[in-house]
Amino acid sequence: MTGQNVLIVGAGAVGTLLACDLLQQSVPVRIVDAKPPQEEYDPHSRAVMIWPRVLELLEKVGIADELVSRGLRADDVSFFSRGRRLGTVPMTKLGAARPHGLGIVQSELEVLLHRRLAELGGTIEYGTELTAIDTTGPHPTATLRHADGRTEQAAADWLIGADGAGSVTRRLLGIPYPGVPFPLGIALGDFPVTGPRASTVEYHYADSGLLPLVHLPDGVCRLATIVAPGETDWSDRPLPDWQRMVDERTSLPYRLGEPLWTRTYHPRPGVAERFREGRVVLVGDAAHSVVPLGGQGLNLGLQDAFNLGWKLAGVVHGVWDERIVDTYDTERRKAVEQVRTVIRTEMELSGAPTARDRRLRDLKVAAAHRTGLLRYVAAPLMSQIGLGYAATDEPLWRSALHRRARPGDRLPFFHRTRQHAGAPLLDQRDHIALLWPGRRPAAGWQTVADGARRVLGDRLPVHDLARLSPSGRTALGPLFGKRPLIALVRPDGHLAHLAAAHRPAESLGHLDRLVSRPLTPSRSR
Repeated sequence: MTGQNVLIVGAGAVGTLLACDLLQQSVPVRIVDAKPPQEEYDPHSRAVMIWPRVLELLEKVGIADELVSRGLRADDVSFFSRGRRLGTVPMTKLGAARPHGLGIVQSELEVLLHRRLAELGGTIEYGTELTAIDTTGPHPTATLRHADGRTEQAAADWLIGADGAGSVTRRLLGIPYPGVPFPLGIALGDFPVTGPRASTVEYHYADSGLLPLVHLPDGVCRLATIVAPGETDWSDRPLPDWQRMVDERTSLPYRLGEPLWTRTYHPRPGVAERFREGRVVLVGDAAHSVVPLGGQGLNLGLQDAFNLGWKLAGVVHGVWDERIVDTYDTERRKAVEQVRTVIRTEMELSGAPTARDRRLRDLKVAAAHRTGLLRYVAAPLMSQIGLGYAATDEPLWRSALHRRARPGDRLPFFHRTRQHAGAPLLDQRDHIALLWPGRRPAAGWQTVADGARRVLGDRLPVHDLARLSPSGRTALGPLFGKRPLIALVRPDGHLAHLAAAHRPAESLGHLDRLVSRPLTPSRSR
């Protein structure tokens, strides 16, 4: 594999997204997949929701606009019991670049990603299977078996395992994948549906069980239900049985047509004991798989790609020290735990075993709606806007209410569809420095800003937020506070470091600790 730095095993959404991100940063990539092209194997998609955080990140690879045009906008998520709406989680007031989710099947996302990969000069080698990994040398060497039976020894600077929950990469490395057993099956089906849509994403609680229902384009609706041990497989049941379930659990006038497809599968939730071994890194379901409730798993994996992409590209180009890849493991592990907490809460709500428990559940959800808890806590967590890497001992729900920005938090506004005039764009490869003048810039602000620009300007883009529109400064006020400061923002939009505006050397010192060689003489810090 002469001249190619990164070998990605697995051409699903996460592996292809990472390949696109790396190619845009001039990192040569080779991507292989043991399966044949998508149209020749399973056309079905278990994932059907892209949340706002991932939508804004997908702008970086240039497919967000077309993806949105193909999907169904999801402005909210609603919870119902016996046909009565208990509460709604709004997505439109998140301060996101695209303040809505998107109902769309995963295969549509993969089509766009594969096309973008081709535009960037990448190709997918289908029918190419990873059979062995040698990590004894300075760089990993993969043994690849091609569809014609030919084998190849492929050396790479980095090898990425993006090959799903049953990852061959992870198995060959001998990395344990412990998880909580999930003995239940999940039956899925896509049905044509008629009737007044109550919400794009609906959770219907009923005595007979939970019915998640996601509306998709062209009048299609995704239904899901739990299949208990010994229960007749729902994917084998006729249409009248599905219609009866909808009638019982929703009490809404939805009429189903013949399904486009139905299927039952058994989740394998788990988290790898380590996401990195030397120069082999696991992403997506190969690193972690969660119970598929709330559409969180695909979005979690896609964010893996954005977290790793800028770090890996910086290492390949000799900018960052290789140790920065270790932060991928620690940060994404934190994100996995946050998502598992969200899913565990949703499962607890849906699993009320007695009539008294169900009444109490309904009262709690309704109260969460009235008090704003669904808006201020559930919305940022469910949308993954509120997931971050900040060091905190707070419970997740309290952390979501935290207003002041902390290193590790995702920052708003710095995207192509930014909402406020004067807001900067994220850099594709490097940090940007934001100069915050405080809520009311002092008379000497320009002198302070010029001094910070002299120190930082040769190293990274510097943006003076005094140029923000008044509404933009008002929006950022709760995040950055009253005093002038310098905020370093990573290429993935997370806050890296905060320093007083008159001490720019502290910001440069933070970058010094990440690079393969010092950026400034030690005496200047």
